[in-house]
Amino acid sequence: MTVLVRLTAIVALLALPALAAAEELTKRDAQGPVTVVATLMPPSAAGEPLRVKVVLDTHSVGLDTIAFERAVALRNPDGTEVVPTAVETTGGGHHRQTVVVFPAPAPNTPVILVVKAVGGVAERVFTWQAVPR
Repeated sequence: MTVLVRLTAIVALLALPALAAAEELTKRDAQGPVTVVATLMPPSAAGEPLRVKVVLDTHSVGLDTIAFERAVALRNPDGTEVVPTAVETTGGGHHRQTVVVFPAPAPNTPVILVVKAVGGVAERVFTWQAVPR
């Protein structure tokens, strides 16, 4: 029994860095009646498109009218915005999610995702210091 407890503790300690890294990739904003969760999905190789999973969740307003291709953008450090090159949307009603795809970001630059006009909040900004590789 003691060996099993020790083995379980060792496995848990080894898994902590991976769990922490996964949490760092996910950002949450619960302003207003809609919660927005954005999860950065790092490219597997340099030069590949950047993908971000965006989840909208509420129990008080409909979300079917939100067009992710207009509501979500990347903001460059100079303030210009990049619209998604593709949008893969699922769900409806009070629970929607999508994966938005953007051109590959420049190396070592912050990733700034902007979600506009969702749930009465003018703008929500999610920032990652750089794309993990």
